[in-house]
Amino acid sequence: MKKRVVLVTGACGGIGQAVARIFAKARSTQKIVLTDHINKAKSLLSLVSELNGKAAYFNCDITSNSEIELVLKTYLPQPPKIDVLINVAGIASVKMAPLVKTDLEAARKIMDVNFWGTAGLCKAAVSLMQANGYGRIINIASISASMPDPGNIIYSASKAAVVQLTRGLAKEATYNKVDPSRPLDITVNAVAPGIVDTDMANLLSGKMVEGFKAAAPLGRLIRPEEVAKIIFYLASDDARAITGTVVRIDGGFLA
Repeated sequence: MKKRVVLVTGACGGIGQAVARIFAKARSTQKIVLTDHINKAKSLLSLVSELNGKAAYFNCDITSNSEIELVLKTYLPQPPKIDVLINVAGIASVKMAPLVKTDLEAARKIMDVNFWGTAGLCKAAVSLMQANGYGRIINIASISASMPDPGNIIYSASKAAVVQLTRGLAKEATYNKVDPSRPLDITVNAVAPGIVDTDMANLLSGKMVEGFKAAAPLGRLIRPEEVAKIIFYLASDDARAITGTVVRIDGGFLA
């Protein structure tokens, strides 16, 4: 069994922590590199100590190419290797508003983190994965990419961009420059959760949360562990035939 190096962004959020824990328990995991932004340092350190020596952490602004490069050069096995990239990092607007009342400077930050940060990490990871002939990338999208939320359309647009990035990269990543007739074993997928029971859900109005639960056949929020289990499967060799796919985890909300 080959040992895998796993990189998780947004590791201090509810989904990120659940992902880190499930990979830490796997015998196939050699090392987990966890990143989040600087004011989460204590939370990252606590999570690392919990994961039995398999994890390392790095405070990283994923919108900074120089900080991404530092992660690759410092915290990965050398020469740099990433077998599994899980792009969990994402932000939403603290104050929802229609576009005509949106602060576009603040809105650009949402696009920078959710889309450009994800794209930058995908670019760095795919280069390494193609050199090694193997890789798994799982991006976090959202059901709002399919059904935009009034008052939150910049966030919805950022997640729709992640979906298209995922689909396009799934076609590009398998290219084998040594032998184009033999595609590389690299898959790129996304998961699209509904409202997950994490701190980010607290940014939403009670009316929106209750509306989601009322409209979803399961009648509840999604648990972070449920998202993590789907991510873990998509990162496994059992899922090597699944690529360019968006897996919806919404309790049936969009059924």
